Amino acid sequence: MAPVEPDVKPSAPDIAPPGTTTPPAAKPSLMARFKTLLVDYGPLAIAVNYLIFGLVIVGFWAAIRAGFQPQGTGAQAGAWGAAYLASQAVKPLRLAAVFVLTPLIARIPPVGRFIAKNKHKWSF
Repeated sequence: MAPVEPDVKPSAPDIAPPGTTTPPAAKPSLMARFKTLLVDYGPLAIAVNYLIFGLVIVGFWAAIRAGFQPQGTGAQAGAWGAAYLASQAVKPLRLAAVFVLTPLIARIPPVGRFIAKNKHKWSF
């Protein structure tokens, strides 16, 4: 008696055959990652972002003021403008700090309870 062949062929395996590589998954953009952070941590992420921005701009302003002595109101505005431009130059580092610090701050028990209690209010 001859062997019987099944009518249905087995489906292709989910694993790629040896010697082939799968393309890496596309890395989400910085803005997409920031939106995910906002969905997960809500106002905490915004507060950490603005706190770090404030510290950086005041730190740059103080460093600029320590370097030279401008005279008058226009010079004072110039120091703030230069501090703002310098803070924008380090924006990638600021956002990296926000991505790292926000989950760490959320681990503090009172902050974690606040996030858990109010998460439904800011879910998008």
